[in-house]
Amino acid sequence: MTTTPIRFAAALATIAVVVAGFLSFRNNRMDSLYAEAAGYPEYSNSAAEDLDAVRKLAAYQNRRATRLLLVIALGHAPAAQWGVREAAIKMLGERKDPGVSNALADLLQPHEALDTRTAAAAALQNLPCESECIRSVLHYLERVWRGEPNYEDRLWQSKSFQDVTINLHQRQQTLRESLYLVLRRHKDETIIELVRVYGLASDGPSTFALDLLPHLGLPESCPLLLKSDKEIQQHNPEFYTAPRQELQAAIAALKCK
Repeated sequence: MTTTPIRFAAALATIAVVVAGFLSFRNNRMDSLYAEAAGYPEYSNSAAEDLDAVRKLAAYQNRRATRLLLVIALGHAPAAQWGVREAAIKMLGERKDPGVSNALADLLQPHEALDTRTAAAAALQNLPCESECIRSVLHYLERVWRGEPNYEDRLWQSKSFQDVTINLHQRQQTLRESLYLVLRRHKDETIIELVRVYGLASDGPSTFALDLLPHLGLPESCPLLLKSDKEIQQHNPEFYTAPRQELQAAIAALKCK
């Protein structure tokens, strides 16, 4: 009578030991792959081997692997070789984990390399991008729109390398178009942030927002543009400065009625 409970308890204990052993082995394997991809001194792999380690790490679909990939993607790995960081960003985008969107959107900074910003923008195509994420996208676009140079713009470029400069400008434009797609795909969140942060629908809309909207082509913004127009018209131009011309240009571009 008493042997059955004892055997059951022993079986449970055996299962617990096996599960614990498996989890420990799996965690050690993920840590090892991370150390390999991150460029720890004890590993002297080629770039191709490091990239393979990133792919193997990404095969683990759990939070631990996601956290380790984020460490690499955010540039916190000790000495990851060229391309490893961008590969980690790409893998995170393929995981479709909404928890990584904000972290990847935060990589949209002018001081980050063009490859890093491009990889982050591409990853956001596959991820949900809510308010904080949208704010990061808009903030980056605004900084560049206002003339802040990107990392590659700060590098000395000889006039004899004009083809390189043209290629960089084309890649920058492709990056902007990629971010426009993110904003269009999340148009409700984008419009909310343009109202809340950039004054759309008020009598003091940001000129950045007015310039951006025609690029996005969002007819949903028309009622808000017309509301800004109505609010501004209540002010005497001699006593209140407002982006009247820019507002009219946006209204015309979107064919608001």
